[in-house]
Amino acid sequence: MPIDPARALLVCHHRNPGALELGERLKAALASAMPVCSTGEGELSLPAEPPSVIITVGGDGTILRAARLAASLSVPVLGVNMGRLGFLTELEAMDAERLAPRYLTEEGFARLERRRMVRAVLDGEARQAPLVLDALNEVVVGRGSAGNVSRVSVSVDGVSLTTYAADAVIVATATGSTAYSMSAGGPILHPESPGLILTPVASHGDLSSPLLLPPDSVIEMEAESPADGFLDFPLQPGDIVRAQASDLHADFLRAGARASFYETLVYRLRRGSDQTLSVARMIAEAEARSRG
Repeated sequence: MPIDPARALLVCHHRNPGALELGERLKAALASAMPVCSTGEGELSLPAEPPSVIITVGGDGTILRAARLAASLSVPVLGVNMGRLGFLTELEAMDAERLAPRYLTEEGFARLERRRMVRAVLDGEARQAPLVLDALNEVVVGRGSAGNVSRVSVSVDGVSLTTYAADAVIVATATGSTAYSMSAGGPILHPESPGLILTPVASHGDLSSPLLLPPDSVIEMEAESPADGFLDFPLQPGDIVRAQASDLHADFLRAGARASFYETLVYRLRRGSDQTLSVARMIAEAEARSRG
């Protein structure tokens, strides 16, 4: 699965010291002719020539912004971590210049990890046309002001489930299972799991447990009180947010086996302790084993 490094697009966090500098060094290491972009320059858009891969330098937020563009172009993402947790990133900054070229050019070195995205359709009688958005992590309908809870009526596949009185209701992908949903008590899924997670946040009703739903489920959330929605769109009573699996998917470049997710998960949850782990170390150990 060789990827042309000359068409690698570098996307860097605009407020992270050293991210743009590392991006320029990676551009030189890959001999890339593509630009080095900053996430502070507005919404990421398609360059004049389509990239072969998007390499992000920052944290998970940088990847989340780049993933929508990558998914629309059907190109993979390789994340370099300069943030704190870095659940979605693959490489640490200190290893990036040495290892990134191998991900792109060395046959059999990396694999594609395909991740499901979620689509949100915002509709209502007062809206001229539905608004359709795709996300990698989650769709959230939450309270419109700090002092109030939201009342959100939820149905699944046309069957009424309940009306949540809660701070928010989350529909998360497997990727989003380690984000907001996890902090609200939701389960952690392997990133290639196809299902969707419905998680209420601080629910005051009779159904407070998260629900793991089949991948073809359609979840409708109707605001019965003012609320904030996906990408901070204000919702009015009667607005409906429909969440379901997107037609798009995000592909990530990974060097470890599929089961390595569990090792890196524990490491990232404990980041800052004396536990040490990096993809570079796992690669070195695997290559040593293969040499016998």
